[in-house]
Order: sequence, then C-alpha cells, then structure tokens
Amino acid sequence: MQNSRIFRAVTPIEDGCLKVEMETGSTVSLDMHRRMQSVRFGLLRNQEVFQSVTTDGYRLIFYRDGEEVLEIPASIFMDLLTVDRTR
Repeated sequence: MQNSRIFRAVTPIEDGCLKVEMETGSTVSLDMHRRMQSVRFGLLRNQEVFQSVTTDGYRLIFYRDGEEVLEIPASIFMDLLTVDRTR
C-alpha cells in the first residue's frame, strides 16, 4: 500500500477558518474558531501562528518564529471535521 498525500494546499481565511484542498480535488472549510479556546489549539489565537499554516501533504503545520509549534495530522483533521468536542 502506497502512503499517498492527503492535503494539496491549505489557506487561512477569516474568522479562524482554514480552506483545505485535498489531493482528491475536494475543498474543505475547517472552522477552528471554537477550538482555539482549547489548550490544544490555543496557539492558533495568535494570528501570526494561524496565518503561517502550510502542509507537507500529510499534516497541517503551524509556525512561530520559523519553528514548528503545532501540527494537525490527517487523522486528527478527520476527527475535527466529524466530531464536535467543544461541547
């Protein structure tokens, strides 16, 4: 089995949302606004960190001062899309 890339591109958009282009050609909008209130994703309240998002095809990666500070692997990304753990 080949370890295929999942993500093609990611773009930060307004109100704490990420536009994620999948390798399949689909585009997904992931709203991180409420999740930013959690300890796990609290770093994303810093706009510099949120705006730094990029992907290596397997993870969404966030940076501060050139250093990786947070990653969202594909498995966690899918969990964020399907389960609301903020309630």
